[in-house]
Amino acid sequence: MNPLLSEDWKLNWYCVRAKPRAENAASHSIKAIQGVDVFFPKTIPQRKKNAPPPQALFPGYLFARFDPILNMRSVHFAHGVAYVLRRNLKPDPVDPEIIKDLRILTSADGLLEIPDRPHQVGSEVNIIEGLFKGGKGMVTRLIPARERVKVLLEFLGRPTVIEIDENSLDFPKAHPMEVS
Repeated sequence: MNPLLSEDWKLNWYCVRAKPRAENAASHSIKAIQGVDVFFPKTIPQRKKNAPPPQALFPGYLFARFDPILNMRSVHFAHGVAYVLRRNLKPDPVDPEIIKDLRILTSADGLLEIPDRPHQVGSEVNIIEGLFKGGKGMVTRLIPARERVKVLLEFLGRPTVIEIDENSLDFPKAHPMEVS
């Protein structure tokens, strides 16, 4: 084997493209391969009662650390995997500093809590629970002492102001990479 070629192919982090809606399956099947580490960061909204389940931080993608000479075929043909990202027919390694920074931001199980942006009058919000679930409105007043918000929404064809618990609202999110 050519020694220059073997130096290019070494234990590294690589980006793996999952099949549509198969990120979890791909993550579990790659984890089962001996000598392969998986990092699949997900996001969750901050402290919401009826929050949606965790979503992939990078939809359709996950990261795997492996030696392509030993494990490329196993990773490529794992359940839920579409392909390993390549450049010039070689797997393209991800900078380990990127993975390190992402791991610092996430919990041990790969979850990243995304905080709401500071609540402001004029912010557009989605109602996630209660009678008006699924509705969209605009904040007209904050009532911090009671953790409630007055929201203007259209109801029965006219603008209506309601007072609602702030945990029942989905506020605009901060960008996940801006979390400190």
